[in-house]
Amino acid sequence: SCLVTAGGIALNLSVSALAGYALSRWKSKWADVITLVFLSSMFVPFHTIMIALLTTARDLKLTGSIGGLILIYCGLQCPIPIFLIKGFVRSIPRELEEAAMIDGCGTVRMFFSVVLPMLKPILATVAVLNVLWIWNDYLLPYLILGKPITIPLSQMYFYGQYNQQWHLIMAGFVVSTVPVVIFFLLMQKYIVNGIAAGAVKG
Repeated sequence: SCLVTAGGIALNLSVSALAGYALSRWKSKWADVITLVFLSSMFVPFHTIMIALLTTARDLKLTGSIGGLILIYCGLQCPIPIFLIKGFVRSIPRELEEAAMIDGCGTVRMFFSVVLPMLKPILATVAVLNVLWIWNDYLLPYLILGKPITIPLSQMYFYGQYNQQWHLIMAGFVVSTVPVVIFFLLMQKYIVNGIAAGAVKG
C-alpha cells in the first residue's frame, strides 16, 4: 500500500504540475478546450469504463504489476489536479519567470527553480486528496492486481463464508486507518487554502 500510494502520488504530481503549468501559460484557445476535456472526464463514473479499462490494461500488459496500477492511478487522477494547478499558476506573476529568463534560465530550469517551489500549497492539497483515495481503494487494485498485496485486499481474507475473524479485522482497520489519519492531520491546513487558491484565482 505504501509503495502504490507513494508511486501514484509522485507520478501524478509530476505529470499534473507540468501539464497544469503548460496549459496555464499556453496562449491559445486550445488550452481552454483541453482543460474542458479533462474536466468533462470527471463526470464519467468509474463503473462505466471499468470493463474497457481492464481490457486495455490486459492488452498493455499492465495487470498483475504494481507499476501498471501506479500508471492507471496517475491517469485517473490527473483531471482535478491539472485544473487546480492551472488556476494556481495563473496567480503567479509572469514577471518572476521573465526575470529568471533574463538571468539565463531555460524553460526547464525556470520551471523547477522558480515556479515549482511556489506550487507547494496546491501540490500538498492534491497529495492529501489523492492519498485518501489510493490508500483506501479496493476495487481498482482488485481488478488490476488480483492478489492480496494492498491492505484493503488483505482485509477481505478475514471474512469467511461461515465465520469472521473479528480480532484480525479490527486490527486491520487500525493498521489501515492510523497512517491516513496522521497524514491528514499533518496536511489538513493545505486542503482549504490550496483548493481556494486553485479555483478562485483561476
